[in-house]
Amino acid sequence: MTTVPVSGGHLGPDRIPMVVLGGWLGSGKTTLLNRLLRASGGERIAVVVNDIGVVNLDAELVAARDGATVELTNGCVCCSIGDSLALTLRDLVLSDRPPDRLVIEASGVAEPDRVAAYGDRRRIRLDGVVVAVDATDVVARASDATYGPLVRRQAEAAELLVLTKTDVAADGGAAARAWCAEVAPGTPVVEARDDDTWVPLVLGGLDSTEPTPAGALDVPVVATAWQPTGPVDVDLLAAVLDGNAHLLLRAKAVVTDMQGRPTAVHLAGGSVATQELAGPTSGRLVAISTPGVIDPAVLDAVFVAVGFQSTEHELAAV
Repeated sequence: MTTVPVSGGHLGPDRIPMVVLGGWLGSGKTTLLNRLLRASGGERIAVVVNDIGVVNLDAELVAARDGATVELTNGCVCCSIGDSLALTLRDLVLSDRPPDRLVIEASGVAEPDRVAAYGDRRRIRLDGVVVAVDATDVVARASDATYGPLVRRQAEAAELLVLTKTDVAADGGAAARAWCAEVAPGTPVVEARDDDTWVPLVLGGLDSTEPTPAGALDVPVVATAWQPTGPVDVDLLAAVLDGNAHLLLRAKAVVTDMQGRPTAVHLAGGSVATQELAGPTSGRLVAISTPGVIDPAVLDAVFVAVGFQSTEHELAAV
């Protein structure tokens, strides 16, 4: 994706606030996004994501789908970035019915401070950078020689850190909290609990400043996508993902199982989970890995054996 930031000019008084939601692959950004949309409080929020096809929005929130755009029952919309984040933001703010608020769900290998620099500041004002921190994985991931610098950069860019998965972390998230305090001292840290007390902070409660992005880290990953040839044996897919968890950074499938039920299958932090969905599926599997760790042909053969066919393969920051 090639993008060019747009800024400058007179800063109008009615600029649309923009929040950037970042965090490493599988840290729980989409879960936070669904909860934000449920608690929108009457605001018309436009959510911008990398790929609407693999974002499993809660089905009861979805009113209609039209290509790269999803209309939600509460008046919010969700759309894919397409070829240019800057152009997508421009189209949203200049539309006949502009949103009350913009939320960008940044890629898991994106630098949130650089994403936050996008947008025409005559029409958009930055309202904060929020980063999801996986309590089960962040300490180990931050020590990784290849990806650790990016994980730290994501946390350092945040005005709010949201700890996820503390309920399944062996220590209840204590090590992740200590890591946050070390990497981003002074940055508020909250837990993504079911009471959603953190939501008002995200929706207008942050003290944000304009970022001065550092140079791009350009972290390399390989992203490959497959389409199923029919209903998918979800248990077999989960077993295959679990057997290859040490080779993959992240995988996510939104498919129809053998009984015709919409199902999501996630690999994040080395663990596999399945989730029944209430709405239609994109029928897509995306796997992300480190270049050179696994032969693409071998990975392709593994998923073809489960009932998929390869559709995309690229070296990119997704």
